[in-house]
Amino acid sequence: MTRRAGACAALAMLALAGLSHGARADLSDKLNPFGSYYNNVARAAETNDAVQVRRLLSSGNNVNEVEADNQRSALQWAAINGNLQIAAILIKASARLEDRDLLGNTALIYAADHDRLEMVKLLLDVGAQIDGQNKDGMTALMLAAKNGEVEIVRVLLARGADPNKSDYTGRDAQGWALESHRTTVVTMIKDAGTKKR
Repeated sequence: MTRRAGACAALAMLALAGLSHGARADLSDKLNPFGSYYNNVARAAETNDAVQVRRLLSSGNNVNEVEADNQRSALQWAAINGNLQIAAILIKASARLEDRDLLGNTALIYAADHDRLEMVKLLLDVGAQIDGQNKDGMTALMLAAKNGEVEIVRVLLARGADPNKSDYTGRDAQGWALESHRTTVVTMIKDAGTKKR
């Protein structure tokens, strides 16, 4: 029985060796139940592996592929982690800025929620929608205000974020700012809201 298993393995190796590189990779992925798990651009971005992100993109993987469980994209993971290198690689490869995960969050919303100031600036520079809302109606400004992120609030307001926009409960950025107990944030948003009216 052991001899037969060894012979089968040897035949499989010979068959694999005769295939082209691309066909060999396809067959290898089919034989390896974890192949699609590890060969995912979003998962590589989640683990901050810029080398793997580059390798997967150069192998033809879709820059916008998502993780199956949460539908989060590589750019969203780069935003969460504040990894500007990976974000730049993905943006250069034409990653979609407005893709949303199961919660409706975009990369900009995640960057604001995780206090990633330089990522917020980068995403705005390349055209991210400043007032996009997630499934709860929260914008990047509301989340930054709620978390008391003074510099991100300042940047978003300077770039034209709407302080009067409300979420699905009717609360606006000023209402969320009050939760942060950061008087600077509350004042900035109040002043901006008054000017916009």
